[in-house]
Amino acid sequence: MKNSLYGNVSVSVALCVSLTPAFASAGPDTSRIINGTQAAKGDWPFMTAVISEGSDAYQGQFCGASFIGGRYVLTASHCVNKMSPDDIEVSVGIHDLSNEDTEGQRVGVQAIYMHEDYNANTFSNDIAIIELKQELTSTSVELATNSLVDSLEASNPDLTVMGWGNLSTTTNDYPNILYQVDVPYVDRSTCQNIGGSYSTVGEDAICAGYAEGGKDSCQGDSGGPLLYNDNGTYKQVGIVSWGIGCAQSNAYGVYANAGYFNQGWITEKTDGVSYTQNKYYTNSDATQLTLQFPLRNYSSESFDITNIALPAGFTLTGNTCTSELAQDDTCQLTVQVDVATATASPTSSSTSTTSGSTTVTTTTKRSTITVTTDHSQSSELKMNTSFITTSSSDTTTTTSTKSSSGASLGLGLFAIFAYMSRRKKALDHA
Repeated sequence: MKNSLYGNVSVSVALCVSLTPAFASAGPDTSRIINGTQAAKGDWPFMTAVISEGSDAYQGQFCGASFIGGRYVLTASHCVNKMSPDDIEVSVGIHDLSNEDTEGQRVGVQAIYMHEDYNANTFSNDIAIIELKQELTSTSVELATNSLVDSLEASNPDLTVMGWGNLSTTTNDYPNILYQVDVPYVDRSTCQNIGGSYSTVGEDAICAGYAEGGKDSCQGDSGGPLLYNDNGTYKQVGIVSWGIGCAQSNAYGVYANAGYFNQGWITEKTDGVSYTQNKYYTNSDATQLTLQFPLRNYSSESFDITNIALPAGFTLTGNTCTSELAQDDTCQLTVQVDVATATASPTSSSTSTTSGSTTVTTTTKRSTITVTTDHSQSSELKMNTSFITTSSSDTTTTTSTKSSSGASLGLGLFAIFAYMSRRKKALDHA
């Protein structure tokens, strides 16, 4: 099964996803979105497939990622938004998704860390770390520094992006073999000057592609690496995030800026302090919940928890984290949650999507436990509990009679003003 986009997307994004074939009518005449070539087996040993738990690699792969060493994989936040570690697995080093018996290392997920300032509507700060249940010795990718990424502005060099994403603008054509394509770096001002959604591309992102289109990443490639050949060493400069359609003219691919987050946010999330960042409860009718938040220290630095700040409705009922946490030690916080109190006044957000005559409204209410430590990198751990409710309503829709070709053109024109993530949609191979 191919996983769907997360629930809290804007109306424009949701419609855009449902109208993928319409992009072809407004873009270049090409049957291959990325218009690249099959990658050679062994060329990209750090390439990682993000897979729905319990599914085979081909049917279950919905995003890409890159192995960055130890027990950590780098991907996009929109790939893992509203997902729990038990929902996914990864295969590190796989090349042919239909040959996982002899390729790659299939590993379970211990924790997911999304950027705290990720915006699901604009895709800003679209970066996440997946922590694995075990440490691997596979070949890792080297991350670019921010200064290296900044230096690309002067020369606009070719970059290489890869994934198992869609190859067609008109059908679902997902390969089992890894594909790659070279696309030129696009300086930020040129990208912003396109206008619309591109005008807000900031330092947290970079652009790549051709003004005339024709080569690009696409749905299924989300979270995968964008690489720069730095004198013979490929370094990751970006993470596949979003774009208007795929391989459209004047619609570059947008990538999270790996260099911007390197030596800062990435270092903090890969320092060995393991915790549960997000718990999700959807349409729950529970009035009381008992939640457990384990902490694990995989780093060589021992640390103490110095303070635990609980939100309204949360009561600490168990705490085994009262002494120093040495390397490989584990402790746990247990809290009792009064749901009515917890959902009365927490951080709240609401989004609506419309399909046909039905509008679905998703409301998320989030409460945060803040744990303070004396660890040199992870001095503050935020553990969120989100209560998600969805409701649907019928709306009156007036439609006019048009020919099928006219309708397709209208959808294609609308799609130009919307943008979409590059994560695979639901049931692509069902």
